[in-house]
Amino acid sequence: MNVLALALLLAASPAGAQSFTVDPAASSVTYHVVHKLHRVDGRTSTLEGKAVLQPDGKLLAMVRAPVSSFDSGDRNRDTHMLEVMEASRFPFVVVKGVAQLEGGLLAVAQKATTADVKLQAEVELHGVKEPMTIPLTVELRPDGTARVKGAFEVSLERHQIERPSLLFVKIDDACKVDVDLVARAAKP
Repeated sequence: MNVLALALLLAASPAGAQSFTVDPAASSVTYHVVHKLHRVDGRTSTLEGKAVLQPDGKLLAMVRAPVSSFDSGDRNRDTHMLEVMEASRFPFVVVKGVAQLEGGLLAVAQKATTADVKLQAEVELHGVKEPMTIPLTVELRPDGTARVKGAFEVSLERHQIERPSLLFVKIDDACKVDVDLVARAAKP
């Protein structure tokens, strides 16, 4: 699904649909890469995201984060990451997709419950778009917020990212990503 089509679907949500906006102050995305000698974690809360939950339980979502916002706690490492990721050419990591909450919006919202879903997603990293299925847990709360948690792995090589090395040993190809988002319902 391309960005324009998803944006149009999010903007033209049907009557009874519930819109959500990611609250960056309460949310984070963290990446984890492994080298034989150590592990690196980089985190950001500089996020933009929207989701629409339709009455039939269909969830349309898009989240993006600036590559430059990830912080590993080591400025030199983060500067090198920006070079490897070519952040000036590819400034954002973008995830967009569609999932289905069983039982429809009304049943899920009335219970203020948790649902496990599989987001049929497209992950754009370093200018390369890769389809993947991302398992998520969506918790709808009575206060109108939703909490979304999940984890997935991306291949650096498939996204055409030259893996950095230390002492002539490259980091592993797999980059694990943890997502913990809080989204607030739009006021009608």
